[in-house]
Amino acid sequence: MTKDIVLTRKLGGAENFFRCRTEVDFYRNFFAVGAYSRDLTADWPLFYRALRKTLLDYHIFICNVFKEANYTVFRPIEKATLGDLVELDPSVFSPLGKPVSEEFMKKYLKKVLFHLYEQKPLTKLIIAGTHDLAVIFEHTIADGVVAPYFHEAFLKNLAFCDERENDADYLKSYGPMPETVDMDTPIFVYSDDVVYIKHSLPPPMEMGMQDPDIDYTDNDPQHYSKVTPPDYPKQWPGRFPATKDATVAYKLVNIPPNDLKALLRKCKDHKVTLTAYITYIQAMALRPVYGDKHHFRTVMAVTLRRFLTPHNVERRYSDIFEEKDYKLMGNYAHMGLPEHFAPATEFSWDKVKTISEHLSRSVVNDKLLNTMKPFFDTADELENNSKLFTSALGKSKGDGSKLSNLGYFDFPIYKVRGTEWTINNVTFGQDLAPAASEFVLNVISTLRGGLNIVISYFDHCYDDVGFETIDKIPGQFRRLLLQCAGINS
Repeated sequence: MTKDIVLTRKLGGAENFFRCRTEVDFYRNFFAVGAYSRDLTADWPLFYRALRKTLLDYHIFICNVFKEANYTVFRPIEKATLGDLVELDPSVFSPLGKPVSEEFMKKYLKKVLFHLYEQKPLTKLIIAGTHDLAVIFEHTIADGVVAPYFHEAFLKNLAFCDERENDADYLKSYGPMPETVDMDTPIFVYSDDVVYIKHSLPPPMEMGMQDPDIDYTDNDPQHYSKVTPPDYPKQWPGRFPATKDATVAYKLVNIPPNDLKALLRKCKDHKVTLTAYITYIQAMALRPVYGDKHHFRTVMAVTLRRFLTPHNVERRYSDIFEEKDYKLMGNYAHMGLPEHFAPATEFSWDKVKTISEHLSRSVVNDKLLNTMKPFFDTADELENNSKLFTSALGKSKGDGSKLSNLGYFDFPIYKVRGTEWTINNVTFGQDLAPAASEFVLNVISTLRGGLNIVISYFDHCYDDVGFETIDKIPGQFRRLLLQCAGINS
């Protein structure tokens, strides 16, 4: 460790939003469940070493949020045991060829797992059975992309620690192993382990963005995010007013690897992104819900980490960018800019292309923090700003749907002592905020697992269109995904 490493720092303005949202219980958790090739419970000392290395390489995972005099900061907690981070669940998925169950998603995405301002981490690992690992985060410290990033880092560290010739390097860089490992074994003690922390915390997203006062449209009243279909000027008001007294359904749709390859080829042929294609398909699939009298508004989440470079962050953060293969963790999430759809009754590649072109402009727009200006202008940096959230209850939700695509991941196969370490599949899911949108599509693709999309929506009430209509949506969505691309499966 050097004195220049950032061990603790003040939250940025956007991170303050996520802090407040957690504190007022308007959002709980998100996760990515990885299907590992080997039994994660067979060698606890190995699991311990790999996890400890991951925590010391990326110490944001062992931080909580704490209050200072006038603001809040990320700071490493004083101590954590293995059991503070890891829990066991009896569910068995990948060894039986089963997908992650809706019951498992409901259990861990809606459960209160984290508390701010306490000496506990904001990261949790749930081992389901023996081979499936759910990495769960509180949203202030991480965005969705961090979940598969964590799996990449942890997988690499499992292979590193499983190779006996690395024992000496591990001892030097991460300290000695305890004689025995159980859930009560300390895995991090700040006073002892601060010397092993190698890198700074991730910088706040604001360092890479323009001032929030600068209009993200460059004052263009005809910007695509502001233009609504002329024949449908009114936005769909949603299924029912926003309420915290709600439950959430999680429906997993899988497109197998060969069909995903065909779908990607078709998108490439038409010069569109998979995200744009999925976005239009969901507008078609959801039309029985939003009807034919309003336009339907969708936002596509984007990550802002692409704007952070060694040249625009403070020097003390530059070490993060200088090491090859080092992942930029942290929270760089932005909800994205809206698309407004007339009732989508038929498929059109031209419409998908328009969405794709809009998205290509959104992802390079370094003025996007302008959309958060109302929060920045009024939010306190220490209090929970509850009125900024509760004022949305009883009203229409902001959007009809949100789509969050984490991208495509090809996990390496590490060969160690005659065995292989890899991840064969990943499922991404998250809580549904009460006032944000009616539907959320959580998307991730892997080489061997194909395309996984978790569709989440409120399931405590079906008075608007009836249970049967909603229940058919996932199957209809999957059918359209393949059919509109000319894939027979």
